[in-house]
Amino acid sequence: MSQRDDKNSRSRSVAASPQPFLRSRSTRFESLRPAVEVISLPNQIHDLLEDAIIHGDIEPGSRLLPDEIAIEFGVSRIPVREALSSLHEAGWVQIRPRYGAYVSQRSLRELTHLFEARAGIEPEIARLATNRRTPEDIETLRRVVKRSVSAAQADDVEAAFHASVDFNVAVRVAAHNDVLAAISLALEKRARFYFYPIAKTLAGDWAQRQNILVDIIESGDSALAAERARDHMVGTGEDVIRLLDLDSDN
Repeated sequence: MSQRDDKNSRSRSVAASPQPFLRSRSTRFESLRPAVEVISLPNQIHDLLEDAIIHGDIEPGSRLLPDEIAIEFGVSRIPVREALSSLHEAGWVQIRPRYGAYVSQRSLRELTHLFEARAGIEPEIARLATNRRTPEDIETLRRVVKRSVSAAQADDVEAAFHASVDFNVAVRVAAHNDVLAAISLALEKRARFYFYPIAKTLAGDWAQRQNILVDIIESGDSALAAERARDHMVGTGEDVIRLLDLDSDN
């Protein structure tokens, strides 16, 4: 079987058989049940499916079968359908009348728009972080950078990915602006769908750029911090476009 055929076969497996990614998350799902009064059942299912989509456990174009998901989670179809509806509203899933729900394909158009938006927002967050950071904020940023470096050296893609996510969280915290933080998080979460598949390739570059940005934030040069943050967003967007080789028609 060719590599292409193998990929297509794995992509169809979500529709053809019980979904193994759900089994691997069953324990995690059970542990969330006590929090049902705080986080609704549909929201819990939404979060688990979203996480699986971002990490590639469910490939773009795969069909999501409510009955199978309900069986794996041990719930009725109602919260599953609500979760699929919210995933559709968030852009993770496409619902086709009479055909069902399918994981959205990656799109060059969306990817370009995402990084254009992030290139506009992240510099302001970096500027604010430079002006407002506390010694504790710098300490947190330094710890995360060390994790990024260690992950890159160990060729640990999961650790590098999570360190990158945590670094962005730490910069947002240092900026002390809840509105910008919420906007940034929403854009970043969507961008993870694009950069997770090539995180291994970019891990070393991320660690280096993070270290430079922390140095600048600590130095107090807010203009330079904004400039570096923008360069990082533009550069990462260009790298992701090149490495994913997305069809320009998408």
